[in-house]
Amino acid sequence: MWDGRESDLGAQALNAALQHEQATTPPTADQLDQIASFETGNYTAQVFDNSAGSLSAHGGRGGPIALSGQQFFDGINDPFGNNPTGQPFDPDVFVLYQPWERPQVFSTPARLAVVRGEQIFDEHLMTIIGVAGMNDEPGHNVVSGTCSFCHDTPGVGNHSVTALFNTGVAELGTRGLPLFTLACDSGPLAGSEFKVTDPGRALITGKCADIGKFKVPALRALAARPPYFHDGSAKTLMDVVNFYDNRFNMGLTSEQKRDLVAFLKTL
Repeated sequence: MWDGRESDLGAQALNAALQHEQATTPPTADQLDQIASFETGNYTAQVFDNSAGSLSAHGGRGGPIALSGQQFFDGINDPFGNNPTGQPFDPDVFVLYQPWERPQVFSTPARLAVVRGEQIFDEHLMTIIGVAGMNDEPGHNVVSGTCSFCHDTPGVGNHSVTALFNTGVAELGTRGLPLFTLACDSGPLAGSEFKVTDPGRALITGKCADIGKFKVPALRALAARPPYFHDGSAKTLMDVVNFYDNRFNMGLTSEQKRDLVAFLKTL
């Protein structure tokens, strides 16, 4: 769930059955295990676009087969030092199309755009400020990072530890969505007032510090599942890119935006 209310897939399935489906009896433990097993066996949704050719050609690692073999454990590439192996953070989260950078690989304009977009995702630095859940932590008031700083799980793009951030999406009140006014009457934010379209994690914890915080989603299958953000307010991937370009003053050119979208569509 976007606000992190469910502890695991079994709990999510149970509450979906009882609340959304209004089942008269809860699923059995075996049924919940089967649902979770089915869900974890789906690696990506599918759309087709042949403009860049096969995503596995010439050593490329796009598509669900490469994803199915991707290693994961909690903290695998956490930028805040929570990797249990002690390995330092690697900003090169996506290296799916590095083989296409070789001069001997025949590259179409569409394929080159994907390569450039992957490089922008991993390497284009921005100043990350004002993000609750990150910049309010000691030593992280201002962070110089790339897209991969938050989307840090290698080959997948979600955050590799349990963390919810407020990037300001819920504070945009110009998209026809109702605004909720939340007043804080205790704690360090006492006297503060927030206007948001969704309380986010605060709806679960009741803490003002959690207002507007949401999970960092996995980036796989983006092309197959618009609209984007927790409230569906971004209709296209270009809308998403434009939001973050403005939010963090990334300074992307029109071509760089198109390249980044081309890369994201391959996931």
